[in-house]
Amino acid sequence: MSFEKERLAPWGSKQCVQTSPLPEVPAVRSVFDLRKDIVKTYADFSKSFSKIASADIREAVDKEYERGRYWPEAMLQLNPHYKNAETVEGMVARGALHPDCARIFCRDDESGGRSSLMLYQHQVEAIDAAGKGRSFIVTTGAGSGKSLAFFIPIVDRVLKNRARGIRGKTSAIVIYPMNALANSQMEELKKYLGMMPEAFTFERYTGQEDDEERLRIANSPPDILLTNFMMLELILTRYDAECDRKIVKNCQGLNFLVLDELHTYRGRQGADVAMLVRRLREHLDAPNMLCIGTSATMRSSHFGDGDGSISVEESASRLFGCRITADEVIGEALERVTDNSLTVETVRKDLERLLHGGDRPWQDQSYSYEKFYSDPLAVWVELTLGIDVSEQRAKRASPLTLSEAAARLARDTGVSSDAAREILSDFLVSVHRLRTPSGKTPFAFKLHQFISGPGRVSCTLEPAGTRVVTLDEQIYAPNREDKDIPLFHTYFCRECGQEFHPVTRIGDRFERREIDDVAGGDEDAPYGFIAPLRERQRYKGEDDLPDDWFDYRGDKEPKLKRSCRGRVPERVLLDARGRIGGGEPFWYMAGKFGYCVNCGVSYSLQGRDANRLTGLSGEGRSSASTILTLAAMSELQREDDENKKILGFVDNRQDAALQAGHFNDFVFLLMLRSGLWGALEKNGGRLSENDLADAVFEAMGFGSDDWMIRAAYMRVPDAHVSEREKAKVALCNVLGYRLLHDQRKGWRYNYPNLEQLKMIEIGYVGLEDFCRDEDAFARSALRNLSPDIRRTLYKKIFDTMRQHLCIDSVYLNRDKIESIKRNSSEQLVSPWSLEEGEITQPARILSFERISRKGGGQPDSDFIFAGPRSALVRMIRGEDPWRGEGGSEIVSLILDALEAASKYGFVQTIAIDRGKPEGYRLKPSCLEWRVCARSDKNTNPYFESLYRSTAKRLLSGDSVGLFSLEAHEHTAQVDPDTRKFLEWRFRCGPEDKKNWEKENQGRTFLPLPVLYCSPTMELGVDISALNVVYMRNVPPTPANYAQRSGRAGRSGQPALILTYCAAQSPHDQWYFRNQTEIVQGIVRPPSIDLTNQELFESHLHAVWLASMEYGLGFSIAGLLDLGDVAGKHPRPLKSDLAECCRAEATRERALAVARRMASALRPDLERALWYRQGEEERVIEDAPIAFDRAFDRWRDLLAATERQRDRAREIMDNYACSQQEKADANQRHRSAVSQLNLLTSQSSGKNASTSDFYVYRYLANQGFLPGYNFPRLPLMAWVPAGKGGQGAASEGRMVTRPRFLALSEFGPRSLIYHEGNAFRVVRAKLNVGTEDSVSTGSRLTTVSARICPACGYCHIGSVLKEEPIQNVCDHCGTALSDDGRIADLYRVETVETFPVERINANDEERRRQGYELQTTYSHTRDALEADVLCEGTSIARLSYSPSACLWRVNKGWRRRKKKEQFGFFINPMSGYWNREGDPDDMEAERTGEDSAYEKVQPQRIVPFVEDHRNIVTLTPEKPLSERAFATIQSALAVGMERFFQIENAELAVEPLPSAFDRKLFLFYESAEGGAGVLQRLCGEKGLLAGVARKALAMMHYAVPDGAFSPEELGESGSETCVAGCYSCLLSYYNQPEHRLIDRRDSEALEFLAALANSQVLPCAVRDGKEPVSEETRLSRWLELLQAYNGNRPDEISREIMRGRAVVDACYRSAGAMIFLEKPEDEVLDYLADRGLRVVVFPGEEREWPETLRRHREIFFARDGDGWGEDL
Repeated sequence: MSFEKERLAPWGSKQCVQTSPLPEVPAVRSVFDLRKDIVKTYADFSKSFSKIASADIREAVDKEYERGRYWPEAMLQLNPHYKNAETVEGMVARGALHPDCARIFCRDDESGGRSSLMLYQHQVEAIDAAGKGRSFIVTTGAGSGKSLAFFIPIVDRVLKNRARGIRGKTSAIVIYPMNALANSQMEELKKYLGMMPEAFTFERYTGQEDDEERLRIANSPPDILLTNFMMLELILTRYDAECDRKIVKNCQGLNFLVLDELHTYRGRQGADVAMLVRRLREHLDAPNMLCIGTSATMRSSHFGDGDGSISVEESASRLFGCRITADEVIGEALERVTDNSLTVETVRKDLERLLHGGDRPWQDQSYSYEKFYSDPLAVWVELTLGIDVSEQRAKRASPLTLSEAAARLARDTGVSSDAAREILSDFLVSVHRLRTPSGKTPFAFKLHQFISGPGRVSCTLEPAGTRVVTLDEQIYAPNREDKDIPLFHTYFCRECGQEFHPVTRIGDRFERREIDDVAGGDEDAPYGFIAPLRERQRYKGEDDLPDDWFDYRGDKEPKLKRSCRGRVPERVLLDARGRIGGGEPFWYMAGKFGYCVNCGVSYSLQGRDANRLTGLSGEGRSSASTILTLAAMSELQREDDENKKILGFVDNRQDAALQAGHFNDFVFLLMLRSGLWGALEKNGGRLSENDLADAVFEAMGFGSDDWMIRAAYMRVPDAHVSEREKAKVALCNVLGYRLLHDQRKGWRYNYPNLEQLKMIEIGYVGLEDFCRDEDAFARSALRNLSPDIRRTLYKKIFDTMRQHLCIDSVYLNRDKIESIKRNSSEQLVSPWSLEEGEITQPARILSFERISRKGGGQPDSDFIFAGPRSALVRMIRGEDPWRGEGGSEIVSLILDALEAASKYGFVQTIAIDRGKPEGYRLKPSCLEWRVCARSDKNTNPYFESLYRSTAKRLLSGDSVGLFSLEAHEHTAQVDPDTRKFLEWRFRCGPEDKKNWEKENQGRTFLPLPVLYCSPTMELGVDISALNVVYMRNVPPTPANYAQRSGRAGRSGQPALILTYCAAQSPHDQWYFRNQTEIVQGIVRPPSIDLTNQELFESHLHAVWLASMEYGLGFSIAGLLDLGDVAGKHPRPLKSDLAECCRAEATRERALAVARRMASALRPDLERALWYRQGEEERVIEDAPIAFDRAFDRWRDLLAATERQRDRAREIMDNYACSQQEKADANQRHRSAVSQLNLLTSQSSGKNASTSDFYVYRYLANQGFLPGYNFPRLPLMAWVPAGKGGQGAASEGRMVTRPRFLALSEFGPRSLIYHEGNAFRVVRAKLNVGTEDSVSTGSRLTTVSARICPACGYCHIGSVLKEEPIQNVCDHCGTALSDDGRIADLYRVETVETFPVERINANDEERRRQGYELQTTYSHTRDALEADVLCEGTSIARLSYSPSACLWRVNKGWRRRKKKEQFGFFINPMSGYWNREGDPDDMEAERTGEDSAYEKVQPQRIVPFVEDHRNIVTLTPEKPLSERAFATIQSALAVGMERFFQIENAELAVEPLPSAFDRKLFLFYESAEGGAGVLQRLCGEKGLLAGVARKALAMMHYAVPDGAFSPEELGESGSETCVAGCYSCLLSYYNQPEHRLIDRRDSEALEFLAALANSQVLPCAVRDGKEPVSEETRLSRWLELLQAYNGNRPDEISREIMRGRAVVDACYRSAGAMIFLEKPEDEVLDYLADRGLRVVVFPGEEREWPETLRRHREIFFARDGDGWGEDL
């Protein structure tokens, strides 16, 4: 498709209201052009990798590309106009507002004066509701002025209060979910104070203020306080600053509480805010406080039948804690901007005449809004694309593609579709220059462009030409369902295009597998690849195998290495189902892909197969995102417009870091290679190695005096001339190193270099003369060869040496590289420097004998072996005249050739070791870079064009835009100061530049064009000039999409929204096929659960902490007695703090508030299974102990870090240690000191509250205080600082993750992506005391668990007794066996990382380590049981357990050979993880390990985490087959996600007891606090049926209304899905299940249909049991005793009566036996007969302190020590 150029006012231009002719506007490119060019660029890039040898596959792929399968037309969406209702002046006239409101709320008019502000209908309704004293919710779209809907009534109340003499108090608190929104609203409010500066006051109090600002706000109460929920929590809880208390006092009797962006308050954050609102109402004594919420468009009544949503009024009522009715939910009212009296029908004839006549009046500069108002085309466009008036209340029209809209226009007018398309696009961009009477663009619009990743080709195993070839992700061949012919994923050799299918061999058949799924790598199920066997393939036998597959030790004939024997290609005959024995011939190669049977290319087995082979396209999500972003930036830079920036959204922090690093590395590589091409063009097409770096330096424009260019590479761009010269030398050295390294063949998998593209060749000066010099070969084996054949031979030898870096260049000298690193680090900025931790490769040596690393010397990575079967020898043997020659003869020939070349000055002989033959390197002086005469037709046209065009820009001097290309991540893991600076650079407004200059003196402001952010930016800054938004994946919900897409076009300019849809994400692919559902999907009201026990307790703890009236300060170090490290409880609370905790006044104040809170929540609490009468009193009573325990993790961290520091210092001071050991120790010492500084920081600056160890944030993270959006009890990873860190980041920082996620993300040897670098998790911080215990020969203390084989229930041991005590399951009574035993369990809560590499453009996805994870559970409280009945018969049983105990276990590498062996090896003294089994182990990586501990025997441990979550188990009455179970599991997962519109990360579904034995389904809320859907699932009879119906619909079935049988399910739409596809049940995350999933499985359909026709009937409440975990009743009793300084028992867990009973604790001197559960009568009699005293503690743990009091003579010392003194 093509669009002609349209005339358009420059993007972002702010023109005054125009109703008269406009001046001539120059023609510029439109948003349609922008979209077309970006899509074309992406298509060219995507298609450029399709090197496919097989004609039938190539033809199928080309056909799909031609029809634009992966980049369909963009959706066109017009922004509607909201209905104008009344002016502020009018409302004043009718007495609805104070008279001064008319002077405040007005706008500039055309004459330069001020006129009354026109209000929309929903704003008027909101103001009237507030006037009547009613709370309300405004739910309207973006740009609807929701803020005025609450600010006007607030200001009105302020003015009326002042008139009554009420001053000096805050009337309203407005809560924003993000500081950026509060900042933006501050600027908006300032605009209304122009006429009456003293009319009202407002302040921001968000934590960004310094002490002076806070004090001013406290002493001069603002009328309106703008804040966020975390800050409001702090000022209610902390007692540190008097200003906080004053602010709270100033808010007494609050009139208004506003929650902005109401739809975002979901899950734990929403529940915390709901509790905060209730506490605020109580604390401020404001029972009549009006509650106002604003939100994106939500429905105001229940959804249709079968939907899991709740109503807006119900959601708001739960959030605010007050009743809000449906009448108080105010929706949007829309109106037209064209003549209301005209319709499509009435203008049809005029429209036909207009379009057929060929006139284009809108192109004329005399065309005004008045003409537009009645223009028939304007009427048609508005009623078709903008607003739907077919119903009584106007609503937004559904978005259409331009083709769909053109087809409608063609149908209505009779013009051709092509003409209609041109007319529509021309009209839309032309009328953008107009303004309505209210000063707005009449037709502001957005283009929503969705692009899908190409994914993969799948084929059957039939002959080429007859096999099925499809691009749909499916399991079986479509239209052949009766045969169940499997489809096999197809990948292609990057060199020759030969197709390969990844498979698993199971007995006498092959099954398909995911390419990187090598979990089945044991003897019973080997994995590998199959390839069709064809003539002319290079592989004929073992002689064609790679040289490094052979063992050359000794003098015997080389033999295949033991590890390679199984990888030799095996000829097999396979039928279409993959069965061995008949059918087509294939090669089968076991293991990882290392050799192409067609072209002979070989690879190291290190890394991923997906990088060695290519799919349909060479791209991944990162490459696609980089290319789309770069294409958009390139197009934007062509315009004379300063709005050249792109905001990219990524759904998690690590992916944002990865994407920013990927973009930056790609741009760096592009500049480097384009600079080389430009240098060659500028220097006559030839460059020597000596001139290379300087020539590239000049060609890239680095020699320019342009400050912007200097700033792009110099650390100090303002440096004087001599320092600039040093920077030039440093940069030239780096360029020389990089350019030589860039010759390596295939090192950038997706980005071919200039040599691979045949744009350049690297020749050898004098080679022609040398080959013709017969004297040079007089005594050589080459003497009988012609000069041409000699030249061919030498070219192959020299190219191999050069591409493997066997070059004797100064840039590759080992010592020189270290010098380059030091100098570049001082002079240059990334990416133009060599990073400190970067793994570099010095010059290698070509050797003809294997070099062993044993005995020291140079590492073997410095040698390239050229043996008889090496790639070089095989390459020479494959051509005439050496075809058929033996390998040894070819080696002799090469040696002869090198000997002659060394005499002629081409190569340098290198001494290796004594007694070893010499090696060889090329002399750099012989190298010459040359432009090729012509380009090869088989190269990549996209990259060739890209390098040429970029070089042209560099040479033309137009390079500033290229050097400005830079991307950064904007996520919560970035230091707050850094985030702030990034925002200023990205917004790039006058105020931002001023702020930068104020805080960054000496550092020049540089605009930032690309920002990749996690959802933190979703509600962020109003970037009015932003034209393009990019999304790296489809957002979770329509609400998220609306927020992200709403960042662009906020000034009314046309905007482009680009969304990349991952090929292997069912979520992305569903929306790719149903784009309207995400572009215009309805935002559903948030669901929150107020019955969560941890939620309730944390808010009561906040009440208790506030009642203590003790200032905790900023640092934890200030609260503890750090000098007291002896005794049972080291580093206790300081005495005054401990006394305050136990004070009766604290308890009484807290209890009074807690009882009132519980009373207000009574209806919710009564539904909670865990709640007992008086629960709030127990929480307050136990708060002192819980408060003290919350600091235990900090105590452990401090002790472990001090130990690391001290141990490192010992090595640094030890003369016997080597320099390397001392250097490593110094690095560990610096890291420990940085961590100690972070842990003990006493800083109280305005960013102090953002530290993870700020007291209140730490307490929230530990679950003691409300957490809001902070993960509770997270795992922590220490990430050391990189060069140039700012603020707190200059020393490094702790990165946190929720524990279930962190078990894998922070797992052994995993990678963490952060601020442009990848960091390896190398060490676990071990528990305090570990080193002492290990030094005496013991091991880390671990525990064991037994999993019930029937129900998956967990029974876990404790530190006191390693093995669990149960023999039968606590839950179902099944006997426990060793089959379900997991030993060596160990908690890892904090890890350390080491920088290993800069993120580069090879990283398509985060490199995740493949771990085998298992989840198990136990009940902690009562469980709600329910029957699932279909037609009166029970088909399943549901069990809901609130706050169940979940354990997640990391059982080891998925790829481990011994599946029965769990865990990882760790050094039990240093905590460093062993590299054994790491599939991504990089031998060259240095990780700073403590070599002093190398001889310590490693210990195997199994990391695990524990948490409390709401869970539901679903147990079918009848056993299900493995296939049916896997299908139902995937169906229910996608059904829950779609039915409740929750993110896939919010709810998890897993099989129990394990993936290998599936009996029941476990659902658990994986997000903090949950959304409350599981309790509803068990308590509302029709919801499970609704989930099943939605699941069946997602499986492409048309589900009948009412009851139905499986046979009545019909296919929906035109889907060709057979067993499963990525639009229904398949996903990236369930890849191991793909072989089982089958949407047609009769058993699965029968069960899902029964669920769809079922009702859930609660039937019983099952008594819950305390989990027998590491934290058993006995361990908790001992902790309680220790907390109260009680006497430790003489013995615990003592067996009596010959093992028939166990006494929990014994006190010999008191003759007392302690039981935590009542023993049998015979036990009591037995002890009584022996004169022993028995104390039985009650079952309710809250009563234990009273029992201790009653028996204080046993438990407390007689000298008055501890708690006994108080009794």
